[in-house]
Amino acid sequence: MADELQVAEALQSFVVLLEDADPRKRADIYTEDATFVMPGTSLIQGRAEMLRRLENGTVLSSVTLTPSAIEARDGLAYAYGVFGCVQNHSRVTLRFLMVLRKQADGAWRVAREFLAEDAPAA
Repeated sequence: MADELQVAEALQSFVVLLEDADPRKRADIYTEDATFVMPGTSLIQGRAEMLRRLENGTVLSSVTLTPSAIEARDGLAYAYGVFGCVQNHSRVTLRFLMVLRKQADGAWRVAREFLAEDAPAA
């Protein structure tokens, strides 16, 4: 249970970083070997590539990370939930699945992130 609480705290700490204008701070939430997949973008592999993309990307605002499930064990965790933000003056809502890895410094960072469009309720 302690790891799940740490992961939940890490997710909330990512919000401020994801809204920061400094792309290095945004890239720092990812592991060196991270994989990122999102609709409409090509696969991003590694923190260095993530940083290159973020240097030319849009700064997000009003970011929310609302997990509906978190499980953690042995330095690995997954979190599933809803990601929201304002990008280019439009509200964006996506489902996220993140695999997080506890680093040597004790910080949880995202090793794999998959974002999918959030289907509207019927």
